[in-house]
Parts: sequence; C-alpha cells; structure tokens
Amino acid sequence: MAVKAPRLSAPVDRRQNAMSSLDGEILAEVAASLGRSGRALESALVDLEAHDEAHRDFRENGDRQRLLQVAADRAWALFVQFELAGLSTQTQLEKRYRIPHDVLMRVGIRKADPKR
Repeated sequence: MAVKAPRLSAPVDRRQNAMSSLDGEILAEVAASLGRSGRALESALVDLEAHDEAHRDFRENGDRQRLLQVAADRAWALFVQFELAGLSTQTQLEKRYRIPHDVLMRVGIRKADPKR
C-alpha cells in the first residue's frame, strides 16, 4: 500500500500569499494617506503665502494667525505620519515642502531664525 505524504506547504503558502496581499493593501493605504496629508499641507502653505502676499504691509492679523495654525496642524500631522511609517526625517520634510520658520515654530520645532 502506498502512503502519500501530507501537503502542509499548500495552506501555509495560501496564508503567506494572503498576508502579502494584505501587506500590499496596507502599504498602499499608508502611501495614499501620506499623499493626502502632503497635499493638505501644500494647500495650507499656499493659502498662507497668498495671504502674506496680499497683506505685505500688515501681515499679523487674525486671518494670518488662523492660516498659520492650520498650516502648523497639517505639518505636525504629516511629521507624525512619516515618523510612524519610518519613512523620513523632519529635516527632509521641511526641505521638501519648504515649510516656513513661523510654521515650524508653531509646531514646536525650535531652530535658529533664518532672518538673523
């Protein structure tokens, strides 16, 4: 009588393929989320810059403070997401998005004032 060895590898392979598929979906969602956060920060920075251009003689007002806070909140959220994903450093994000000094100060990042 011939005895066939059990096929243990087939279920494991299916589980591994399922995990690989799930990992791929998770990575895709992380990338999409980072993209949305990056675009939200870019939009906030454009709004802040447009306000500053329109109000060159009197930059500090309630609208600017609100726009500054929105930009800082979005920058902070992007910093946290990138750090959790292990993708980048804060310095790389500052350069990539050209985040202004006053936004970084609002986030709580203390650096030398570039105007000095």
